Amino acid sequence: MRYKDCFDKERRDFLKVVKHAGISAGLIKASSLLAGVMLARTAEAQSGTPTKHCLVFSGGGCHPDKWFPSGSTLPVQSAQLQSHYSRIALLRNASLSGAGHGVMFHRFNNGSWSEDSFDVNLGRTIGANYPVRYLNVGTTAESALSREGFNGKPIITSPQAALDILFSGGSGGGSSSGSTTPRKSVVDLHYTAISSLRTKLGQHEKDKLDSHFTAIREIEDALDTGTNPGGSCPQPPSTAVTGFDALSKLHTDIVALALECNLTASVSIAFGTDAHTHFLDVLGRESHQSHHNQGNMPLAYTEDIAYMQGLTKNLFDKFNAKGLLSSTIVTQVSDMGDADSHGNSNVPMLVAGAGITGGRVIDIGGRTQSELYQTLGLKLRADQSPNGAAYRSWATSTISGL
Repeated sequence: MRYKDCFDKERRDFLKVVKHAGISAGLIKASSLLAGVMLARTAEAQSGTPTKHCLVFSGGGCHPDKWFPSGSTLPVQSAQLQSHYSRIALLRNASLSGAGHGVMFHRFNNGSWSEDSFDVNLGRTIGANYPVRYLNVGTTAESALSREGFNGKPIITSPQAALDILFSGGSGGGSSSGSTTPRKSVVDLHYTAISSLRTKLGQHEKDKLDSHFTAIREIEDALDTGTNPGGSCPQPPSTAVTGFDALSKLHTDIVALALECNLTASVSIAFGTDAHTHFLDVLGRESHQSHHNQGNMPLAYTEDIAYMQGLTKNLFDKFNAKGLLSSTIVTQVSDMGDADSHGNSNVPMLVAGAGITGGRVIDIGGRTQSELYQTLGLKLRADQSPNGAAYRSWATSTISGL
């Protein structure tokens, strides 16, 4: 049975149970948490099967000899990723359709001004039945990285704004559906109907109902108290952070939360922009300072790239701790190869997580982000998803070996 057929059958079967319980479609739509838990895919139970995606922008490029390993030990610019290398495939000889400054629309796209970026298209396809279609967060204001058709979707730099979208059933990209924030009464309102229904169901259906509503109760309790007494999806205790480093890490927490709680299947996170004007507070300098002054600052550029990969390591740490790497593909792209020349060759890209054989370097022979997105879109079965007709074809060829 095709992926779409399997998904539709499972969803229909469970929604029949929900209907018999007297739970209205309006209530499900009113609570992103309720919908997220109740519409979680059975495909996620299949170990190693990718059903979600996280797209990462990490600016600055690399020096290939300091990025790609000759053996099993990662060199200085990618060394921060060593603890996760067994999950990571590094892509050698990767190119960009546009490299350098001021062309952020090429990072998650192929330069099109009229078609979806990859994160948005996955939101339309594999994320079509999730409460939030996609979530695009980042550290630095940027309007062209993600696109929904002809419309640019500004990066959400405010952690609180991102949480408001997730927990009010918003559509992603900075807009909200206007739904109400979920309250503890979601379960209580239907307790009588649920109890009555349980006497009419077989044991399998009882177990499924109990599991879903217990999870909802735990999530609501955690949100209500600001702690985590057994639930797995509490919001961060505070969104009041300052500085590039702290903001990067808080947004990482938020995208992990979004995926773990089944609020979305497609997230993106941008550490800086290709303008490189973001101030790296941990290093005490603007990102761009090290790129064209490598003669006078021979170590600074490597420090910058190693620091940026430390942010990606933090993301892998969080995903691994939550078990997300068994269901989620993580893709990282950059904005250039060598930063001094703004080159579009040897651009550091990587893929990791569900369905990816890690611990290796794959030579992709100059292929661009377009072939990468086509390969991953098909691996995620976006063309067979509930809204597969909306899948965008990115290239005529794919990258073998992924």
